[in-house]
Amino acid sequence: MDPAALFDSPREVTNSSISDPASQVGVGGRTYQAYREDTYYLPNDADEQDRLDFQHEMTAILLDKRLAVAPVRNPKHVLDVATGTGIWALDYAAENPESEVIGTDLSLIQPDMEDTVPNCRFVREDSEDPWTYDHKFDYVHLRYVVTCFKDHRTIMRHAFENFLVDAAVIFLYLIKAALQGLPDPLPANKMHRSLFVPRRDARLIMTRAVNPGGWIEYVDQSVEPMRHGGTAEGSVWHRYVTTFLATMAQFGRDLQCPRKYKRWLEEVGFVNVQEQLIPIPMSPWPSNPKLKLAGSYALVKTRTGDLQVAKPIFLRNGMSDLEYEELANEVKLEISDRNNQFYILLVVVYGQKPPAG
Repeated sequence: MDPAALFDSPREVTNSSISDPASQVGVGGRTYQAYREDTYYLPNDADEQDRLDFQHEMTAILLDKRLAVAPVRNPKHVLDVATGTGIWALDYAAENPESEVIGTDLSLIQPDMEDTVPNCRFVREDSEDPWTYDHKFDYVHLRYVVTCFKDHRTIMRHAFENFLVDAAVIFLYLIKAALQGLPDPLPANKMHRSLFVPRRDARLIMTRAVNPGGWIEYVDQSVEPMRHGGTAEGSVWHRYVTTFLATMAQFGRDLQCPRKYKRWLEEVGFVNVQEQLIPIPMSPWPSNPKLKLAGSYALVKTRTGDLQVAKPIFLRNGMSDLEYEELANEVKLEISDRNNQFYILLVVVYGQKPPAG
């Protein structure tokens, strides 16, 4: 199956990377973002970019090609947090030409498509920092961000709250970035610089969140191994995932948090919060044609992408290269066996900021 055959996105699958100069070579010769070291642990190279695009298509199959599940109507300003290759942002902008779409990421690995998709642009940003845009958003979208943030509730609060930040805080932040040799986190040619609130002291900076009545949406995956009609406990795949969860927890990442998104959004203040759980078959074992196709994608993605992208994390935790390859090969054989009927869950959660008044 040629995965490119199903793509109708403005972004082309080229099997080559868009190189980000703010990258560094890490374990296994793969490249990683160097904008914020020890903030994000997955690579940003050509193989990873293809994995992300492949994952986007698998998700499109599961969501019946819907780019938004939340009942968003004619949003003027859209924010795609942790945009990756920018494929969702470009697709959404092309489908909604009246919307202005901003995609943010630690890595600038998105194509320059200003001529063909002029209503989409990309910004280098750590979304756990204060958001400083000159407008609010009608729709904030996050997809597969389970590995991205130290505290997902920080992102939710940024999306919900409108608050003032002392300009001195931003100034000290910029000095720290300069001393560490990092690029300007608010480059003038990429995003509107923070706007000073029109006060006599001009010391405060307004941050922008979601408009009243606007929406935030998460599309993520729960990596807990499951088996149709039984349990995945005792399987090699279950052992692999359990080890991966424990390793990522040591790095401050809770990979079981997607099932907490609904509660966290409600605690922050969002209303009309809905959760949808959709099975992701790990191989083409289902009889349902859509799930079978999604399972074909999931199997290829796991065998050629997920297991490789996780390898450096296992090696950083002390596993040898040989030990990892032996474990990964066992996992490949096990999930490829359709009789095992393994699956995980796609978790879709969206909520609305209370309308004004």
